[in-house]
Amino acid sequence: MEQLETWQFGINNDELVELVLEGKKTATTCLNNTKAPEIGERSILTFENEKKACIVETKKVIIAKFKEITQEMAYLEGEGDRTLEYYRKVHTDYFKTINPEFNDDTEVIFEVFEVVEDLRKTRLTIAKKVVDTNKEIFGSENKHTITEINAGFNNDLFDVDNKYVIKICANNMEDEFEKESRFYIQNCNSKHIPKLYKYDNSKTIINSVYEIIEKIEGKSLYYYWYKMNENEREETIKELIGILKEIHKSLVDRSYDWAKYIKEKILNYYEKVKNYFSAEEQELVEKSFKEYDKYLSENQFAFIHNDLHFDNIIKNEKGLFLIDFNDAMVAPIDYEFRILYMCKDTPWKWANIEMNPYQKPEDYKNIDIYIKKYYEDFSKIEYIDKRMIIYRVLNDIGLLSRFDNDELKKSVLEHSGRLVK
Repeated sequence: MEQLETWQFGINNDELVELVLEGKKTATTCLNNTKAPEIGERSILTFENEKKACIVETKKVIIAKFKEITQEMAYLEGEGDRTLEYYRKVHTDYFKTINPEFNDDTEVIFEVFEVVEDLRKTRLTIAKKVVDTNKEIFGSENKHTITEINAGFNNDLFDVDNKYVIKICANNMEDEFEKESRFYIQNCNSKHIPKLYKYDNSKTIINSVYEIIEKIEGKSLYYYWYKMNENEREETIKELIGILKEIHKSLVDRSYDWAKYIKEKILNYYEKVKNYFSAEEQELVEKSFKEYDKYLSENQFAFIHNDLHFDNIIKNEKGLFLIDFNDAMVAPIDYEFRILYMCKDTPWKWANIEMNPYQKPEDYKNIDIYIKKYYEDFSKIEYIDKRMIIYRVLNDIGLLSRFDNDELKKSVLEHSGRLVK
């Protein structure tokens, strides 16, 4: 696919994307503070999780004062039978969050577009081709139920007959697929990870690397955690630790300078955001770097999952299962738990959209205690709490390099300060 600009709606994005795909919304309004699109220009509309929804082509562009928007234009925006007054109120409230001085005389860009390709249907066609050419796995019958799983944006995921998952590399991250396949092979005897039926990097069937994996029935641990009492949470972490110990026993063929690896990643991000900080703040952050060698010197390496949050932990009547191993890597065992530690402060950041509102820090207040209690090798790591602070800096400064955000900046400063106290 040619490189096209991607975009989203400012509010209620996924709801509005569905209206676009249903043909009920064919226009959008934005403030006239950027370059207006040109007639015939194509772009990609995405879901909130950055999954590509469709390619649209601009058919008409009107630059006008907001008060000049008509009922007909509001109808194209997907308002249906709702009044022009409703359209004005919703857009006024939204635009004032962007520009407090917004009023009826503010110029806006009204763009009419047309869907030229529904990318969901395109992806389903590719998935069907995988099914049709792997009859030894899916069976010889021609009728299968294939539905897209709307999760993540690096890969395209499909449910087949509620028994299999097809995972297609969609973002040129083929090395991650290779790592994931190795993880499955290395842990093929585990009862707590899906079975890998096929890993195909030949690109003879489709022009992408893909995997066929067993589908694990159940829901993510986020659906259960907020309903549990503390005894149930402790037992859940105890079960999870047992699974991770089993996985971490896999032999690794190398170790490396972990302190150097982490420092280089953080320094790379820091160079991109350095100007966000005052001279005094820069001095604090740079002073904290000098502590890394001390705190990250002793390491017990293992092959780790490396994206351990509750959306990647499935729970059913048989127990817990781990999924999504495309970030697997050789690293110290404590690095496995960095996200669970961060959940003590901001658990909603890793939850899916549905479960996001139910995540509260108080429900995670003891999670580090349970990890230390049941993972003896982890609890013996010197400076474990300091190491977790460094991993938090790595996470937040990485995000800060992508999003200029005061909350992230404050977190980097706060945690850097905790390292040098």
